Amino acid sequence: MLGIIFSIIVTAVISIIIARWQIKKNRIVHFYSNSYDIGKGLSNEFPDFQLHYGGEKLVDDVKVLKGGFMNIGRKDIDGLKGEYDIKLILPEGCKIKAFTISPSTEDLVVTANNDKENDNILCFGVNDVLKTDEYFKYSAIVEAPKDIKYLYDKLKFHHRILNTEKIRNVYLGQQRPLFSKKIITGLISIMVLLSIIFIYVYSYQKLQYRVCQKSNDKEVKIYLDPFSNIHVDEGMTIPYISGTRISSDKLKKDYKIVPVMEFKWDHPETISLIIGVAAMLFYVIFIYYLFYGKNGHIIKVIRENEENKKQ
Repeated sequence: MLGIIFSIIVTAVISIIIARWQIKKNRIVHFYSNSYDIGKGLSNEFPDFQLHYGGEKLVDDVKVLKGGFMNIGRKDIDGLKGEYDIKLILPEGCKIKAFTISPSTEDLVVTANNDKENDNILCFGVNDVLKTDEYFKYSAIVEAPKDIKYLYDKLKFHHRILNTEKIRNVYLGQQRPLFSKKIITGLISIMVLLSIIFIYVYSYQKLQYRVCQKSNDKEVKIYLDPFSNIHVDEGMTIPYISGTRISSDKLKKDYKIVPVMEFKWDHPETISLIIGVAAMLFYVIFIYYLFYGKNGHIIKVIRENEENKKQ
């Protein structure tokens, strides 16, 4: 039991150290919101249908890619040169034909340019500072090879911003939290309370008994075979074979039953109870994290910014 407690404490300390180390680093996330094909269905149904952009015929499948970049760290990111701070790298064979960018605030100045040597790379430059929760969206028309159905899991990113983690890619799509934050928080509070009550009610153990020899108080194990014969096992792990068969009279004469008066945390019923409650709480916390932890903050910032712009 002490070993388990020690392991939990060590794990918690290590997690805190890692969390504090992570907080010190800048964090930029790429959010992928949507991607759809242009004219693919029409091209399949009407072979003579063609797509052109800027007078140029588009040969491969044409897709629209929508996404953006956000500073989700606790610190403003400064020292940006406004040229090639971030690179969005599409799969080989893709060609970025056109793009637009939309900063979240008027003060955020962002430029976008095609890479000079690679048609599948789009470069973004941020002028001066990218503040916490600031972001910019982009839309790009991409000519992609026919064997590429989805772009989301094939996107790569490159940056040389000091003290900044690798850019993480998350999918937002059109998702919205199904429940308000207050409802989710209330459900977690109720689950925690029910868990405490559940543990209190069902953590009582039945009084256990030990069988010991009267002569030396040595504990033994008693087994019954399918024919109701009594077997005594003094420590071997194979009952009925390594044990000794005795009569009921000898059991009463040479052995005594001693109650176990100490609560055992390693009792199977207690362990099952703790695991069950922990799994239940983990599930509720996971739902909360799914809605408001992993991507929820990004969705919330974007939604609030869009609502403020409409006002």
